[in-house]
Amino acid sequence: MMGWWSLGTVLEAALAWAIIPTLGWRWLLVISAAPLLLVFVAIQFIPESPRFYLISGQMEKATEVLEEVAQQNGCHLPEGQIKPLDDMIKPSPLEVMKIILFNPSWQRLTMCLWTLWFANGFCYYGLVLMTTMLTYHDKGNVCDNNEIFTNSDYTAVFIATAAELPGLALSFSIVDRIGRKLSQALLFGGTAVFIIVLMPLDGQTQADVAVLFFARMLITGSFTITYLYTPEVYPTDIRGTAFGYANAFARIGGMLCPFAAQDLFLGVGAWAAELLLAVMAVAATV
Repeated sequence: MMGWWSLGTVLEAALAWAIIPTLGWRWLLVISAAPLLLVFVAIQFIPESPRFYLISGQMEKATEVLEEVAQQNGCHLPEGQIKPLDDMIKPSPLEVMKIILFNPSWQRLTMCLWTLWFANGFCYYGLVLMTTMLTYHDKGNVCDNNEIFTNSDYTAVFIATAAELPGLALSFSIVDRIGRKLSQALLFGGTAVFIIVLMPLDGQTQADVAVLFFARMLITGSFTITYLYTPEVYPTDIRGTAFGYANAFARIGGMLCPFAAQDLFLGVGAWAAELLLAVMAVAATV
């Protein structure tokens, strides 16, 4: 899933490079939104969750989905029939919130996961915004004048964005070797180091791009492993809702990061925004 996200991010940077200089940013938005139409086609080929069928009493449909999955994997379901879960009570979102926040078994884990998700969103989107801020902050209103975008500017943004692809490869290569927790700690710690290295560069474009490349590579790897780790640690009956709560904190981090990556950048300086991002990465590492 994260692979397609990163591929789309890289393609968007390439589209901006190709479209904005000739057609402008409005056409970039129109063309970027066009793939959303594919959702109406793709949704027809996405199977419903067998667990949903199970808890809603649709046993035949649950069996059909499982048989199709087994067939695609070159095997067969065990003989017998799926038993209905008549005594199963699905906890409501509020009940799940109470379980993960106030049950001692899940409380500490939940707080740690929410911190990881918040830091992932804050640092990831912060670095995305910093990529353009470091390139364009002294060039006026980028929406009113397409001419201020130079070929080297697009190259810098594209290179920094393309770092997400090796970030995915890195996370895949270490997550099963050294474990989920250590992988996230190393990637967050590395992100903090490269953000700190970025602070004294002061607009040195080539050096900025190189450091941003590694910072975005590492935070993408961390985000990927957090996506993998979170559903693994919650039990089945609360997994989906608990995952949704954790994911929401990444969105909160994404909503707040512009105040650091843009407002703090312009009001105080690039070093202040970078310092705040580094502090968040260190907090997640700990």
